[in-house]
Formats: sequence, C-alpha cells, structure tokens
Amino acid sequence: MNKLSARALLFILSLAAVPAFAIDRVVSITAPAETRPGVPVHVSVMASTDAIDGEQIGFLHAQYSIDGGKTWVGICFEEKAGPILERGVDFTAGDAGTKILVRVRAAFRGGKAGDVDYKGGTIKWDESWGNFRAPAGKFAIIYVR
Repeated sequence: MNKLSARALLFILSLAAVPAFAIDRVVSITAPAETRPGVPVHVSVMASTDAIDGEQIGFLHAQYSIDGGKTWVGICFEEKAGPILERGVDFTAGDAGTKILVRVRAAFRGGKAGDVDYKGGTIKWDESWGNFRAPAGKFAIIYVR
C-alpha cells in the first residue's frame, strides 16, 4: 500500500470513529381516532428534546375544537417548559357526524440551533407558526360517529 492510500484509509477511519449526534425533537398528539356522541374523550399532547446544549421547549401551544374548528379551547400555552412536557384534557364529544380537531405547535429554543421546529427547521414566525401549520404544528381529527 502506498503512502497516499494509507493516509486516505486513516482519514476515512478517523471520520468513522467520530460519533454522530442527532437531536431528537418530538411533538405528538395522543387521541382516539373516533368516538361516540356524548362520550368522554381524553387527549394528550407532548413535546420533548434531547439536546444537551441548553435547548428546551420554548413554546408549546395546544387547542381543541368540538365544532369542527369554528371555536377553539386551550389545552396549554406553555413557555420555557424544559426538555419534556405533557399536558392532557378531558371533554365530552358532541353530536354524531361532527369532527373534533386537536392542534399543537411547539418551538424549541435556547440551544445552538436557535428557534426551531421539531424537524430542526427555522421557525417561520409569520407563516406556519401563526396559523398552526406544519412543520411547527400538528393536527389530529377525532370523528364522532
């Protein structure tokens, strides 16, 4: 083996020896897919980050609507919530044929990445954040049958 190929091999091996650390950010909604009219419903929302550079859940906002999105009721509006947070709410399903909507948005802040969504993308405060759209937001639909 010549000196050039030996150096190239050592370089490649040194890159493989460096561990790659990816930050895992999670935003989730746990809710039933469907329910019956007048039945109690439990919904929970959760956000977390495993970043070790000071990043935390800067904002976690969640709401639900039992009238298909005409009106919204707050589940939580948290700020500087630390690395993990879960909140839940109980309510009664409405009439058959309606949809219960749940929406949540999270911004992770305080770390080297700046203000980011759960995918690591920069928060677009005037766009997706303002109206709960992806990637900052997630939705769930519960069908009342």
